[in-house]
Amino acid sequence: MTPRPELLAPAGNNESLIAAVENGCDAVYLGATTLSARASAANFAPDELASAIDYAHLRGVKAYVAVNTLIKDSETADAAALLRHLDESGADAAIVQDIGLLSMVQSLAPDLPIHASTQMTVHNSEGAGFLQDMGVTRVVLAREMTLDEIKQVKQNTDLEIEIFVHGALCISYSGQCLMSSMIGGRSGNRGVCAQPCRKRYRLQTGGRRVETDGEYLLSPRDLNTSRILPELIEAGIDSFKIEGRLKRPEYVACVTRIYRGLIDRYVKDPSGYFVTDDESRSLAQVFNRGFTAGYFTGNPRGELMSRRRPYNRGIPVGTVIGCDRTRLCIRLSGTLRTGDGIGVTGAAGVGAEGDGGGEGAGADDGGSGTIVRQMYAGGRQVDHAGSGTVVDIPLTSPDAQVRAGSTVYKTLDKPLMDSLRSSFTSPAPLRRIPVTITAEAAVGSPLGLRIEDNDNNAAHVHSEYVIERAVSRPTTREEIVRQLAKLGNTVFEASESDIDLRTEGGGDIFIPVSQLNRVRSDAVSRLTDARIAGWRRGARTRHRHDRSADAAGIIQTTEPRAQVADTSKRSSSAVSLAVSVSSMDGVRSAVAGGADVIYLGGERYRGGCVEAEAFDLETVIRYVHQSGRRIYLNTPGIASDSQMRGVADAMSKAMRFGVDGVLVSNHGVFRLAEEIGLDRIVDSPLNVFNRMSLRFWAEHGAGRVTLSPELTLAEIRKIAKYGAVECIVHGRITLMESEHCVVGGILGGVDSCTAPCEDGGFELVDEKGYAFPLMMDMDCRMHLLNSSELCMLEHIPAIVRAGVSSIRIEARVVESDRAGEITRLYRDALDGCSARDGKIQSTCKGITGKYTTGHYRRGVL
Repeated sequence: MTPRPELLAPAGNNESLIAAVENGCDAVYLGATTLSARASAANFAPDELASAIDYAHLRGVKAYVAVNTLIKDSETADAAALLRHLDESGADAAIVQDIGLLSMVQSLAPDLPIHASTQMTVHNSEGAGFLQDMGVTRVVLAREMTLDEIKQVKQNTDLEIEIFVHGALCISYSGQCLMSSMIGGRSGNRGVCAQPCRKRYRLQTGGRRVETDGEYLLSPRDLNTSRILPELIEAGIDSFKIEGRLKRPEYVACVTRIYRGLIDRYVKDPSGYFVTDDESRSLAQVFNRGFTAGYFTGNPRGELMSRRRPYNRGIPVGTVIGCDRTRLCIRLSGTLRTGDGIGVTGAAGVGAEGDGGGEGAGADDGGSGTIVRQMYAGGRQVDHAGSGTVVDIPLTSPDAQVRAGSTVYKTLDKPLMDSLRSSFTSPAPLRRIPVTITAEAAVGSPLGLRIEDNDNNAAHVHSEYVIERAVSRPTTREEIVRQLAKLGNTVFEASESDIDLRTEGGGDIFIPVSQLNRVRSDAVSRLTDARIAGWRRGARTRHRHDRSADAAGIIQTTEPRAQVADTSKRSSSAVSLAVSVSSMDGVRSAVAGGADVIYLGGERYRGGCVEAEAFDLETVIRYVHQSGRRIYLNTPGIASDSQMRGVADAMSKAMRFGVDGVLVSNHGVFRLAEEIGLDRIVDSPLNVFNRMSLRFWAEHGAGRVTLSPELTLAEIRKIAKYGAVECIVHGRITLMESEHCVVGGILGGVDSCTAPCEDGGFELVDEKGYAFPLMMDMDCRMHLLNSSELCMLEHIPAIVRAGVSSIRIEARVVESDRAGEITRLYRDALDGCSARDGKIQSTCKGITGKYTTGHYRRGVL
């Protein structure tokens, strides 16, 4: 039998919730007004969340609540209160990103299922297995995974698998993008991404601009899997997710309705599956930046991107044949009506250019463009016109950029939108729950009524009224059936009725219509309560939760004194200096400069300022140990199942050669290193943002934890009390890791990439002139680096006083000689902290041109 996947729809506000449910979803995902990765959506206040969950459950729909941002320590109490509320309200799962929050859910609400957000960057079987071991029941896999890779995770774990099937895409792996954060302080990991990926950039190399087909070089098309849905269903994927908590409810209604129909169509007749032209047209009309099937069938390369327009383009409806200050003249290629919205290619004043984004970013509701208020054909005012007709549309704000030959797009179809809107604004619900009505009526007894649904929920009531013998006009069986089946605008509909009408002793019965209505209303109310009550866990678990929370100390504002290490007086000699390098020359320079710890390896980059270099690992490890230093193998942040075999081999070999441990950037490598028996240091891509996360990794064997580069020095100081932490203090921070290579997509040819990145030196330049270096690794992933080098040299005394255990220099993309010079300066700075005056002699301006202090002082929203 063909499996039927869950259809999961977005609910950014109450209207979207109704739109999703009424148009056939199996589950909805929604967020609270805080701690949600869609902070700019309307979302739901706590009491509204409970009502929304009840609304869904009454109609047989599951409700998952996204608590999928990184949590500040100052927000811990609020997070705990929210999780308790979700558990008591019967939420079907909490969707989380923060590993510390995952621990909190298990302590405060052990009955509340946990779904790992796509923000956790789960992309291999080992990572999924690690989270399964931690109690996660479902993972939302990275959107960059192929269908074969998804199948492997499904086969290798017992987890439910959720994937996105429609909507906006992020260009970066979700959870691995710091671009909005570093540029403007709005963190995608905190739900407030400013979408720099939807802005203009130019590609350049060696200071020369590369010609590109469009300027929106980081803007992907929208995902649309309607054509490959059968392959996704047959893969056994458990849940199909529609992106769009920031989209308008009409969008939610449209996409949910169509995917509901497509899934049911395939399950009913797999060999006869099809997508109608009307369905394809509606999906494109309601919102699109152009469509792509994403990575499911392989890397789409340049076909992934929407470089000319990062906004909703609608569908073509005509061509401009003339324009002046008062009118726009169009030859139509489709139907246009008054009330429709239009946009013109390249015209800023005719058509909206709204922003939009993916799950880790903000998104739009699809601007409607210029609304057609009046339209003339052949000199007569008309309310609609068809293909081939030449129409004149008066302009209230003419745009000189409109040129003859420009394509006109219909960005809003009023009849379609009106139809979609009616699905969630009509008082009569579209989605009904079938019920069986059974009644017993006998003279001298109360009227008995039982209403039962197909889920074994039932309400059995008796009237206060005692049935009388009819004097003149008896109440017939048909009248009783008709009146009891009048369920009006409730969610119920009578599928079957059975009336036991007893008239012992002769004669007929009489029941006033008002009494029939009253008993029916009472039964409906009780059945409604019964359907909802089954989901409410609060009364059963609240006492246990209180005890477990107290035991864990999760929501205390202070820890027991015995658990707090006094790090404020830690000497600089106790702080390690770690340097991350990628070559033997880099190792020698770092050691000569005074590094205590070497991180060797990680992603090997093509071209650029530092070529990927093969090295003899045994020789390097021996050299470092003979120098009295420690060395850890650096591992990649992204590694598919097929690539994990190489990672495992490298770690096993390093262990044989006596490496001190590994630096890990994803859950799968952490688990693999534990199985091999290697000491582990957690790296920054695992987004440790609070002391709960620090505690989690420490309890699971991490010797040291690298904190998120989005934390302020003050926040670091509070976290460092609770364990061994490391901070990155110098280097080019990676702002984005992407499966899409901008350089290869533009210059790499059509059929297969010709590796133009081998020439090196590529960068993206934004509208303000900031240049972001691009590094392509040996697996053809793109790493976008910050435009400025992080430098905290002058602030080392304050960092030491914050209580960190280690500071790190990122020097993998730095020439070895310069890496040695930078290392020496930081070594001197650390040693200088022990001197009497404690002053730093060198400054950042002396070692780097443009530099930034990152978030150490400003932080993120």
